[in-house]
Amino acid sequence: MQRRSNRPLPLLVASPAREDNHSSLKSTIFNKKKRTIAANASHSTLAFAFFNLQSSSTNHKTLTPIFNLKEFASSRLEDIKRNLINRSHSEILKDLDASYSHLQSASRSRHKHANKRLRKLKRNTRGYWKRLMKAMKYEKFMVDAQATASRGIFVLLLFIATAISTRSFIIIATFYSVYCLAEFPDLSKINRNLTKEFIKDHLETDYVSCF
Repeated sequence: MQRRSNRPLPLLVASPAREDNHSSLKSTIFNKKKRTIAANASHSTLAFAFFNLQSSSTNHKTLTPIFNLKEFASSRLEDIKRNLINRSHSEILKDLDASYSHLQSASRSRHKHANKRLRKLKRNTRGYWKRLMKAMKYEKFMVDAQATASRGIFVLLLFIATAISTRSFIIIATFYSVYCLAEFPDLSKINRNLTKEFIKDHLETDYVSCF
């Protein structure tokens, strides 16, 4: 093994030419770095601008569908409102038509029922009127029959008076006058007048004042 010597190493002294080369190398490297940094900066600026452009176009494209979506939603909402209004109007019209048809059917049925009752009332009225006319005719017939019977009885009494005495005739005539006065007040006046005239004309007695 070799022993290390304790002698100090000689100092290296740089030569001026070498220092110049080293400085030129440093400047070259610095310039390259500067150009690289500038190029990178320019590239980064272009990339940033491109990114901003892409982001703005993307935002514009995003905002455009959102605006269109809002317009579509508002138009759909208006359509829904319009459809609801039309449907409500149609339902109201249907309800009105149904109620009107129901009222018409009810009025027709009531009118038919009223006409039926009116016809029945007319038939009943005609029946009552016919019965009343029959009753009036029967009453008139009875009055005529009673008047005819009274005249017939009076003629019969006159015929009997020619066959019996005057006194008997006066008694019969008196009873007949009282009967007529009680039963038939109107006919009794006629019979009384006829009796007076007959007695006055045929029987010259004083019994005329009795009637």
